[in-house]
Amino acid sequence: MDKWRVPEPGGIVDAVMADGTAITVRRHGNPDGPRLVLSHGCGLAADLYYPYWSRLTDRFDVCIFDLRSHGWNPASPIGSYNVPTLVDDSQAVIEAISCHWGPRPCIGVFHSVSTVIALTHQYRKPDFTSLVLFDPAFELPGDGSKHLDEVCQRQARRARRRKNHFESRHELAEMLGQAPAYSRISPNTLSLLSEATLRPAEGGGYELRCPPEHEAQLYEWYFGFAMQVTYLLDSFDIPLKAIGADPTVQYSFLPGLDLGVLARFDYDFIPEKTHFLQLEAPEECADLTVEFLERRGLA
Repeated sequence: MDKWRVPEPGGIVDAVMADGTAITVRRHGNPDGPRLVLSHGCGLAADLYYPYWSRLTDRFDVCIFDLRSHGWNPASPIGSYNVPTLVDDSQAVIEAISCHWGPRPCIGVFHSVSTVIALTHQYRKPDFTSLVLFDPAFELPGDGSKHLDEVCQRQARRARRRKNHFESRHELAEMLGQAPAYSRISPNTLSLLSEATLRPAEGGGYELRCPPEHEAQLYEWYFGFAMQVTYLLDSFDIPLKAIGADPTVQYSFLPGLDLGVLARFDYDFIPEKTHFLQLEAPEECADLTVEFLERRGLA
């Protein structure tokens, strides 16, 4: 394959949030299969994960959505950009999917910041029958909370310094290709990243779909909720799967799971892969997803 191209969705619905913000949900795959609902990490987009979720569309009804101020969605006011609002958004998305395409059990598939959103959503309203979580970051033993805070603050500072305007989509892909953190992602996937995360800018060129200040603010909110999620796990009675990055590689941006929490998850990690594991090893991530769901009688 010379270049990843995301196909036209089989269906689209605009889920309207309480404040009037619209979030565009796209349906791909087998409408008669088990329903997967998927979202993405901070600053990214659901279409970017196509190398991963395209491997699931033969068997599953795959519904994807971007967080507000990401992907297909317009930038919302920054004053509303926080984790509680994103949790409310997630609940509204599930309601819109059920209303538009019919009620059906939903399996959630989430990465990074969206794992915390999904778990908080499930605690407030149990909409998911199972959750598959890619590289979630929870409290670590000892001084893990301090480390997680440092990681979130560092990512927020980096986001605020991020270049926001590009003369071409190729410029972003080329720039990321030279960055060590993206060195394990194929050039074709980096090209898809530029397609999924840039939009035409007024006056020419392209700008990030997720404004850097929005990305930074979400990282700052992330810490407090990530610290709380560990204490919610005892309330969940659904199958949970955590698939982590290799904790020994340099560019695992977020720390791995607390060892005391591992027993509550069907936990795997993928050797030599970073926080971007679904982009670096899409086939292996898809295989682990399907194996877990089959074993739990959900696929």
